[in-house]
Amino acid sequence: MFEGMSDHAILFIFALIILAVSMAGACIPSLKKMDPRQVHLMVALSAGIFLGILFFTLLPETFEAGEDSGMNAAPWIVGGFLVVLLVDVILKRRHMDACACEKCDNNHGHELTSASAFIGLAIHAAVDGVVISIALGAGELVGIAAFIAIALHKFVELFALSSTFMLTGLGKKDILIYMLLFALITPVAALVSMPLVDIISDVSIVIPMAVAAGTFMYVGVYALLREAFHERRDSIISFALVVTGIVIIAVISLLLGGDAHGHP
Repeated sequence: MFEGMSDHAILFIFALIILAVSMAGACIPSLKKMDPRQVHLMVALSAGIFLGILFFTLLPETFEAGEDSGMNAAPWIVGGFLVVLLVDVILKRRHMDACACEKCDNNHGHELTSASAFIGLAIHAAVDGVVISIALGAGELVGIAAFIAIALHKFVELFALSSTFMLTGLGKKDILIYMLLFALITPVAALVSMPLVDIISDVSIVIPMAVAAGTFMYVGVYALLREAFHERRDSIISFALVVTGIVIIAVISLLLGGDAHGHP
């Protein structure tokens, strides 16, 4: 398919496609103006996507990488969760001392949830970029498999992240700027890591993967699920959307043979 092209040229093409696919996913929640009820329903779907990524991708891959390197990933997963939870507690405590406005406090909670989601996904996205470089170095077919898997995940991840940012009250333009910055992480990480493949392949990625998993756990289980069921009248619909998000990731993982990222 890419006969006569260098690995760097192939990787550059992969990077451009992943960027385009990522931004397509990011733009969907902003296509129409939504009222608070619709936003919370979108968040319910995003919560399911986060949980699906956590249980079908991050946790299995993190524990598998831990076994391969002889490292126990569990403490780092718990650590990632507790660090974000501690930041949440500190910020809310400081804010409540300065302002008793419940609505304002909720806005700060939404900002932390979005920031936590961004950080967790950013770590994950950087690892994805490294995976593409390593996979391409293992052969064109392996590289293509990793590229397709990661591109599919980027679409749903950016959709979920963009939906989460809608809770913050930021304008569509500002949200898309954040999404563009995030969408660049995987392509840039892939391009930067390409010359360092031999060195990187010998370095354990268990710790960043585990921390990302812990952050995902906080965002999906503690923050987004609670926010998804904020509108009690829509609890059944919200539950159905959470399940739908989980099923989407489960199907993607199944189609990719259980190896969601095509790891070499």
